[in-house]
Amino acid sequence: MALNSAYTIIWLDVHIGSKANCRQMKKDFEVGLVETAAVPPLPHDPIDDLICAVREYSAPIQFADTTNDALNLIENSVTYNKKVILISSATLGKEIVPEINKQQLPIESYYVFCGNIENNRDWGSECIDNGLDIQMFDHQTTLLIRLCRDMSKILKKDGIAVLNAKKPEFALKYFEFAYALAEKAVEYDTPTDSSDKHHPSTEHRQELNSLMAKAKQDMK
Repeated sequence: MALNSAYTIIWLDVHIGSKANCRQMKKDFEVGLVETAAVPPLPHDPIDDLICAVREYSAPIQFADTTNDALNLIENSVTYNKKVILISSATLGKEIVPEINKQQLPIESYYVFCGNIENNRDWGSECIDNGLDIQMFDHQTTLLIRLCRDMSKILKKDGIAVLNAKKPEFALKYFEFAYALAEKAVEYDTPTDSSDKHHPSTEHRQELNSLMAKAKQDMK
């Protein structure tokens, strides 16, 4: 059962739009079944994998490689009462944010990929001072790990609301998808070097396991 997500994610980035990039994601979501069957196995790409997870478990992702295209996607999403999350490269983000503000388009949150955060700190801080929910990252995998965790928390919150509305079967799906996204974040946040002392957060496990058990109990 797929979720009828209240969100849509719009990704503004020339790199992602390139045919050579994120090929598995495009194979899975952008071509027909006959074409897909003809595509040979592709090398593993963590960015690909994370994008597919976000799109499968939480919200549709639409891609744009120009500011105008992204603005059109935002306007269309707002028309259909979707909450918009915008991911952007720093260069295009700096360009589109003033236009979004000028047109008074509602954006839930911004995720910005910067080759160099320090070079973009001033305009990013200005956005935050103006009340925008903006986060900057210097690596796309790190950005997507955070997005997985954030969307997991949104799904958990929505699932609790659905559970309180006495719809446990739907709530269970929210919790399962929230768990899957959070686990995907753990997978890619786990160091490959055994000497690295970083431990990814697994705090979601106890609460979501409890919520899933509650939903299953309410279904009986």
